[in-house]
Amino acid sequence: MKKLSITVLAAACCYSSLVAAAQPTYLNEVLVTASRTAQSVDETLASATLITRKDIERSQAITVADILQKTPGVMITNSGGIGKASSIYLRGTSTKDLLILIDGIRVGSATLGQVSVEDLNLSQVERIEIVRGPRSSLYGSDAAGGVIQIFTRRGAGKLTPSFVVSTGSDGTALAEVGLQGGDQNRWFNVTASGISTDGFDAKTTGDSDDDGYHNQGLQLKVGQRFNGGHEVEGFFSVTDSENEYDGFTDKGDTRTQVLGARSTLEVSEMWRVNLSAGRSWNHAKTFSGNTFSSRYETTRDSLSVQNDLLIGDDNQLIFGVDYLNDQIESSYSYAETERNNWAGFAQYQLPMGQSDLQFSVRVDDNEQFGSHTTGGIAWGIPLNGAIDFVASYGTAFKAPSFNDLYYPGSGNAALVPEESDTFELSLRGTLKGINWQTSLYQTSFDNMIAWAPIAVGSSTWAPSNINQARIRGLEISADYQWQQWTLSGNVSFIDPENRSGVNKGNRLQRRADKIANINVDRDFGALALGATLHAESSRYSNDSNTSSLGGFGTVDLRAAYQLAPVWQVRAKLSNLLDKEYQTVSGYNQAGSTALFTLAYQPQ
Repeated sequence: MKKLSITVLAAACCYSSLVAAAQPTYLNEVLVTASRTAQSVDETLASATLITRKDIERSQAITVADILQKTPGVMITNSGGIGKASSIYLRGTSTKDLLILIDGIRVGSATLGQVSVEDLNLSQVERIEIVRGPRSSLYGSDAAGGVIQIFTRRGAGKLTPSFVVSTGSDGTALAEVGLQGGDQNRWFNVTASGISTDGFDAKTTGDSDDDGYHNQGLQLKVGQRFNGGHEVEGFFSVTDSENEYDGFTDKGDTRTQVLGARSTLEVSEMWRVNLSAGRSWNHAKTFSGNTFSSRYETTRDSLSVQNDLLIGDDNQLIFGVDYLNDQIESSYSYAETERNNWAGFAQYQLPMGQSDLQFSVRVDDNEQFGSHTTGGIAWGIPLNGAIDFVASYGTAFKAPSFNDLYYPGSGNAALVPEESDTFELSLRGTLKGINWQTSLYQTSFDNMIAWAPIAVGSSTWAPSNINQARIRGLEISADYQWQQWTLSGNVSFIDPENRSGVNKGNRLQRRADKIANINVDRDFGALALGATLHAESSRYSNDSNTSSLGGFGTVDLRAAYQLAPVWQVRAKLSNLLDKEYQTVSGYNQAGSTALFTLAYQPQ
């Protein structure tokens, strides 16, 4: 790694003052995304972070991007405020290398090949699981950088209404109304929400006007548990957004819907069958003024059959079949508008005394690019009673999007999938009440898709499999709870390097090479206070590394006061020092802003 010795020394200096993810580690909480089966946080062999509903409310975040930004290895770029085009860079990989699921259903635009992060609705979220590192051997395409799975709100307890209203700077207003209930055998939740903001001038040049954003959403989930451990659950969510921005097109309407059902069948004490099916829609329109410009519609149908088989006392075999069908419609004419993907996968978890081994393999058969096999292996071993060592290796791939392959006038139907492999070494443990983890990793990409002339000297460009890249990184994270204090933080050192062409040796564009977060929270009975420091180093805005954006740091303060058992008021000051910065060249970020909230939330 470039400047590895400097990075390690810096990490060592920072470690004593930084304490882990933006949220405390929940060692006994259960994750399902890392291995497609239930494991507690301390049992999983993956680098993972859990964000609960309590974390979301304590942070007073407005968007999914807000809450993700404070987790290890995550960098968010944004083109001008709430609702504007955003990207997630997880450990230096791009958004198209990140698989995002909602209640197990694959979402996103098949034309773009990624999810519009800015339109994800935080009011609908119960919890978020973030798994860093490749997971193609379990989930297929798009999971080279990792997987983020969003679970919508479920509901429990007696029939309970709730509402939350907020108002703040830039004409920002939020409202959320919910009703939930249930017991051990049945549950339901319905949540309606909306966010509206006048925004600010998104671009540094061009029109001088405020660029607003409006988003309305509805989420419903209902489930039933039967005798024998069988479960059935159905869910639906919809989000409608209207966006204003500067450019040739200056307005956009997007609708995202997810409809799904899952069932768990306990065939025997040793065998469980998990069934899930769903459909997601992504419909987007753009306008120039009031004149229609373009339309893109994606429909994704998915089906999964998974078997969890316990062998002996501890060994577990997971195997199954996934099916995905993508269909697109557009105001533009594409040569192909549909593709199917069948996949078979298996994972074997093998305890070996004190250590654990995990093997996974998957074969994807796509009607456009053929068959692709990925695999993974992880080994965890305790070094002593307080420290665990984990070594892992995994391969991944990314299928070309419909735009890459068939966009009228510029697609390249000869593209093949991008490929990658990742090595990771991790140490984690607990020392005097401090939960900590440090990870060292390297990801190498081949056949990366980039724009290039179709022939030497040609003025016509098209997507091509021409690039290679190598990303090396070091993460340190920890958290500590003492009496009424909660301290948490993380630091990431990332070396994302172009390894081919005229830009070989340059840093990949838009990636900061250092990211740090520090969080402090303190409860004083009915009053809770907190602060967050987020910092990123400089980045380059082009592949030639001739244009750069400066690093920045922001400070957020938050407070919450429990007026009564069911009433709470909250206040948040973001970017307290009014720092001016950009994460995408030419696009402004919000200055100092305030948000005030009133919440009615019976327990």
